[in-house]
Order: sequence, then structure tokens, then C-alpha cells
Amino acid sequence: MMNRREERIKIEGKALLGATISFPESTEQKVPAALIIAGSGAGDRDGNMPKLPLNLYKMISDGLAEAGFISLRYDKRGVGESEGELNVAGLWDLVDDAESALQFLRNNTNVDQEQVYVLGHSEGTIIATALNERASLAGLILIAGAADTVGEATRYQRELAYEELNNESGIKGWLIKKLKITDKAEKKTQKIFDKMSTSDKDEIRVQLFAKLPAKWFREHFQFDLYGSMEKITCPVLAINGTKDIQTKVENVYKVPELVNGPSEIHEVEGMNHILRYQEGDVSIQKVKSAYQAQASDPLHPYLMQIITNWLESNQVGR
Repeated sequence: MMNRREERIKIEGKALLGATISFPESTEQKVPAALIIAGSGAGDRDGNMPKLPLNLYKMISDGLAEAGFISLRYDKRGVGESEGELNVAGLWDLVDDAESALQFLRNNTNVDQEQVYVLGHSEGTIIATALNERASLAGLILIAGAADTVGEATRYQRELAYEELNNESGIKGWLIKKLKITDKAEKKTQKIFDKMSTSDKDEIRVQLFAKLPAKWFREHFQFDLYGSMEKITCPVLAINGTKDIQTKVENVYKVPELVNGPSEIHEVEGMNHILRYQEGDVSIQKVKSAYQAQASDPLHPYLMQIITNWLESNQVGR
């Protein structure tokens, strides 16, 4: 195990963010750095959620340190040690926070200003794309979500769920078809989306107790992701996994057509959305329990190899 250090810090911006900055074994000279932007949900800086300790961003940070990179990962608003309330934060609030974290990282005396990268996972790929319009970056790493909007991703997930339900056999399958369960579910979902899109509230109540992040959905629905990707001129690495059921693996092939800089894409065999190796197929209705069963697994064996090889080949002056 290499000798390196981590520091828990606070980042002042539009919200006070708790974060961790990780250093490689040697920082005698200025070294390259990467900001890690997490996916959606109430996960902390390490990628852990209640009853789902995945540590995926901690493991990515460890891999970056071994490759000689400083990295910074942070808690989202209302999560961990960060102030604010996640459910009322919109897309642009999250981009503001990512910008504050990026500036903090760039200002670190050990960081090479010309070699600051942004790595986004899942929703983090969207935030990273939007952040690119505000900052000059050495490169973007988009994992498990490149060229996929929240609207498209949630539609794909619903379609998988409906397909599974409609393929049920026996009495259960007959009832699902007879009662048109999937058709009714989609109509209900569209009604909720319409309500969030036309609302001016940060969150709305659905049924009795559930509160949905209306501002977050609304701003995502309005964001022109493809138009933003066309403004990317820095190098891009996009990685999707063949076992990911939260984003379409084929979306990765849109990246070279959209960006206006050099790009490299990978379709990683057997990698799922939590960046682990998965052998068989998993029902989208049972995905949480499948993720829990893999919580202690390492990252997919090819993931960090792809990332570090690309970083090495794209470093300024190499």
C-alpha cells in the first residue's frame, strides 16, 4: 500500500460543502488533479447511501492517487457534512457546487493548473458537461451516463420494468395484462412529470407523504445536454458497461458525434452501474438488493486501467 494522505476539508460557495482531498505519495512537484462528481441520490462523497455502502468514489480516488493524481470528492447539499437540503436543489445548484469544488481544487498549491480533469458518474456526467461551459478543463471523464439525459434514462428504466411485468406468467401475468397495470403506471408517471414541469416550486407533494424534487426534474428536463456537449473541445473519455440497466450502453457511441474535441469511448464487458463486474442479468425490480450484495466487491478490473491509461496519454507535455 502506497504512503499517501487525505484531508477532510470545507468548501465555501453558495452552500458549505464537506469534502475530502486525496494526495498521491509524492507532491514535490505540481501534479495533475481530478474532481469527482457523484451520481444522483443521497450518496456521500465516497459513494455511500443508507444501507448501500458502495465506496465507489473512494475507490476511484484511491486509483487516481496510485496513478499520481490529486483528487477531490465532496458531499452534495444536505448530505454528510454539507449544508443545505438536497430535495430542493436543482441541477444548476449542483453545477454551482461543482464549480466551487473545482475552484478549490485548482487553487491547491500542489495542483498543476494546466492538468485539472473532471470525472462524472451517472448524473455527474451531466453536471460535468454543464460545468465544462464555465471552466477550462484538461479533460472530461464520463462514466455510466454520457450523452444520456435524466428524461431518457428514467424512460429507459421504466421500459425495462414494464417489459418485465408484461412478461410475467400465470395468474400474476394475466392480471397485469387484464388490468393494464403498465399503461396506467406510465400515464400516472407522465401526469407527475407534467405537474413538476409546470410547477414553480422546489418540491411537490405526491399522494400523502412523498415529496419529489420538482426543481431538479424541471431543470434537467429543460437542459439541452446535446447542445452543451457540442461545446466540449477538451479531450473526453466516455465509458459505459454492458450490464448497466440504468443507462443505455449504446449511448457511449453518441459521444464522438457530439463533442468537438478528441474522444475515446469504451464499452466495458460485464460492468454495471455501480462499476462492478456482474456475470448474469439482474431484474430492474431487484436491482437494489443486487447492488447490496456487491457492496464489498472491488471496482470492475478494467475500469481504473482504462482511466489511468487515458489520463497518462492526455497529460499536457506528454
